[in-house]
Amino acid sequence: MEYDFENAPDRSHTDLVKWDVKPGELPMWIADMDFKTAPEIIEAMQAKISLGAFGYEWPQKDYFNAVADWYETEHGCRPHNDWMIFTTGVVPAISTIVRRVSHIGDNVLVQEPVYNIFYNSILNNVRHVLSSDLAFDGKNYSVDWTDLEEKLANPLTTLMIFCNPHNPIGKVWTKAEVQRVAQLCQKHHVVLLSDEIHDDLVRKGQGYTPAFSIEAKSNVIFFSFTK
Repeated sequence: MEYDFENAPDRSHTDLVKWDVKPGELPMWIADMDFKTAPEIIEAMQAKISLGAFGYEWPQKDYFNAVADWYETEHGCRPHNDWMIFTTGVVPAISTIVRRVSHIGDNVLVQEPVYNIFYNSILNNVRHVLSSDLAFDGKNYSVDWTDLEEKLANPLTTLMIFCNPHNPIGKVWTKAEVQRVAQLCQKHHVVLLSDEIHDDLVRKGQGYTPAFSIEAKSNVIFFSFTK
């Protein structure tokens, strides 16, 4: 099927946050694509709407099969269906995991600079933010492995939120790096929560490595957008 990546509908005056700007202004916004939704998705939604009745629904086996198929086709590894659960949003899922995995007063480790909403999920649940800052050499970011292990070894550190690929620096971690982070977390009894919602945006260079595909994955939770 052909997709149009040159033309975008005019969405001004549609109550859209992104385009609720003054004339001549450009929105500096996030997570809102301007191209039309894929025709297959529109057709599926139209079929659901044409039924004329809406109720409570829950994803069935075909949904999880589709997600697993996507990972196998696009990324060369397949998650087991029983590893997956459906959630209604990324941020609510992070907050829920923070509450379930850690305790009030615990440290939740992040790697600054990182997506600011992580802090909301940590602080709003009465946990402490502990950052192992990424090292910057003026051109590239990298993990400070000594600092990371020192902070993972802190007895109050029970959870690490890992951005893979990383937002906002746009770094795609190598398989060896993902493996090493997971192994350090495992060594120090820290649960690794891998935020992989940008996994399908890698445009060039090395591919992205899903955290569920590595060896040290017994203490890993990963999440992504619906495929």
